[in-house]
Formats: sequence, C-alpha cells, structure tokens
Amino acid sequence: MATTFIDYKEDKGFYIHELFMQLAFLYIYEELKKQEYNFIKKADLLYDCKSKIDGIHSSYFVLSWDDNLVGSDDEQQMIELLKNVINNLQAKGEFISVAEMQEMPTEDGHFKSVMDAPFPVSELLRIFNALIEMLGGKWDSTNYGMDIKWR
Repeated sequence: MATTFIDYKEDKGFYIHELFMQLAFLYIYEELKKQEYNFIKKADLLYDCKSKIDGIHSSYFVLSWDDNLVGSDDEQQMIELLKNVINNLQAKGEFISVAEMQEMPTEDGHFKSVMDAPFPVSELLRIFNALIEMLGGKWDSTNYGMDIKWR
C-alpha cells in the first residue's frame, strides 16, 4: 500500500496508507451527497471525492480542501459533515463488515480485493478526528504517522 501525506494548512498533517484514506473518503462522499450541505464548490468536492474513491488519484492522493473549501463557513460546514460521519460510523458498532466494504460505490477493483477483513470503526474515527483537528487549526504535527491497526 502506498503511503501519502494528508495536510491542510501550513504543511500540518499526517502520513497514512492511501487505502485507508480511500475508505474514509467513501464515507465523506456518501455524506456530502446529501442536500443539506451547501458548499460553495460542492460539485468540485464531490468530483474530487469520487475520483479518490475510484482510485484515479492512486499514488497521488492529497487533500484538496485548500482549493475547494472557500472560507471559514465552508470549513465549519465540513467539520459538521465529518462529525455526522463519525455519528453514523459509531452507530455501526465495532467493525465495518467486509460485505459493506464490498458494496461501496467504487470502481477501484484493487480496493475491493484488499478490503477482505472487517475494519475497526475506532480506526476510522481516528482519521476523522484528525481531519476535524486540522480544519479547526488544532493539529500541530507535520510528521505524524497514522498507524492504522487493521488485520
């Protein structure tokens, strides 16, 4: 699995395997599609998420929110979106089942071939909480390794 650096502002972020960010973006995409979100560049955000989950950005997986979130209102709305994703994930229980991952809307066959074991919800929550901290300006690390415990 390729590792990528996910950062938002001032090169503050974390290193993580692309596959795990792809899984996170599947949940972001599903939430972002809802009508209640009115980001200024919502179409761009949706396109960016979809291209990530379809594996188009493999080996060049970056967080493009610098370009697609316009101002603090969009940042706050994204924080709320991420919190809603967290709530939805917590309602699933301890693990994301293999069956659920296999049914996810991705055209990336590699993703489905690798995601062959239940995925701990707690590990996804770590990713989403880090993204919230980054958006809120509370994330300080420029060299953190997000070591996801799976399998």
